[in-house]
Amino acid sequence: MVNRFISGKFRNPTGFFGRLVGNAMSRSNEPAIRWTISLLDIQPDDHILEIGFGPGVGIEYAAQKASNGLVAGIDASKTMVQVAQKRNAAAIATGHVTLKYGEVSSLPYGDDSFDKVLTIHCLYFWADAIACLQEIRRILKPNGLLAITILPKDTWIKQQKPPVPPPDLFTLYNSSDVAQLLAAAGFREVQVEHCPSSTQFSGVCVIGVK
Repeated sequence: MVNRFISGKFRNPTGFFGRLVGNAMSRSNEPAIRWTISLLDIQPDDHILEIGFGPGVGIEYAAQKASNGLVAGIDASKTMVQVAQKRNAAAIATGHVTLKYGEVSSLPYGDDSFDKVLTIHCLYFWADAIACLQEIRRILKPNGLLAITILPKDTWIKQQKPPVPPPDLFTLYNSSDVAQLLAAAGFREVQVEHCPSSTQFSGVCVIGVK
């Protein structure tokens, strides 16, 4: 029961407990965020989308890289949208950053809108992963990049931190599983990157090209 409650809050943080989850994520996910953004080699004029931006740390870092571009974000938690809007208030005021509430399964953006898309620790929650990946592919420009960062299933089970969540709320993947999903959704040149600083983050990033 407790595990289900906690897993539900990580999927959709709400209220006071959701804000606590957001604060925890901002600290624990920072190494994964910085590493993932470094892999994308963001250029000043790039248009970037982060899916499941949580407290908005990744949005902030990406905006520093895409200094003349646009950084957009979508998150299924209204609480996290509020937290991230506060963190990125100055950039939002200038139009450099835009944040929306919504679902990955139905992205509120036109075809070929973004150069690069990233999502960190979110794939676990997608009910139809291939359909979601196809939707991401739709909004990517030709030759655009998608980066999906996860903690692999084998590592998660070995560490047991946190305990493995209920399977109806959360699906764990290994890097090969994610690579196969990207290929099935139409991505090409799929590659798996392993974080070089395993003491900070023992995860992987799977990258695909539209």
